[in-house]
Amino acid sequence: MELFYGKAKCVSCHSGSLYSDFDFHAIAMPQVGPGKGVGAGGHEDFGREGVTGKKSDRYKFRTPTLRNVALTAPYGHSGAYDTLKEIVRHHIDPEGSLRNYNRANFVVPYCTDLDAIDFLVMDQPSVVDKIAKANELKKNRRIKEGEIRDLVAFLNALTDMDSVDLRHDIPSSVPSGLPVLD
Repeated sequence: MELFYGKAKCVSCHSGSLYSDFDFHAIAMPQVGPGKGVGAGGHEDFGREGVTGKKSDRYKFRTPTLRNVALTAPYGHSGAYDTLKEIVRHHIDPEGSLRNYNRANFVVPYCTDLDAIDFLVMDQPSVVDKIAKANELKKNRRIKEGEIRDLVAFLNALTDMDSVDLRHDIPSSVPSGLPVLD
């Protein structure tokens, strides 16, 4: 917790009771998957710009809440990271992480037609350069490997254990009268 609120500076965006400022930030997140039909070949996701129309909002995405974050993998707007450890590493060195993206972090079911386009954006150095240039999150050289483990442990502590198994929340009936399936 001390790292989160102190030297790691996570709280600058992940603040409040839901651990989010609900603002939009460009943090050099790798773009994987089919994209949103914009940019080079129609496989980019321009983020907030798609709503505001402002080029200054390109590659900005809303800060997610960290409540129950251990239960919400994959991480990043496109699911680029499969583990908390890797998304924390990305936040420590966004541009380095973007430029050296390990494709093994993108874990999705096999799908022949989509697998062929999953890394089209990341295979275009000029687009990766644009994503890196838009980055607002500076490299934090002060965070060491053991501290990354500590940050992940803190993030895991934000999980409400009652949220791990929600089967007890299934209602016995619903207002529509339709049958409830379990």
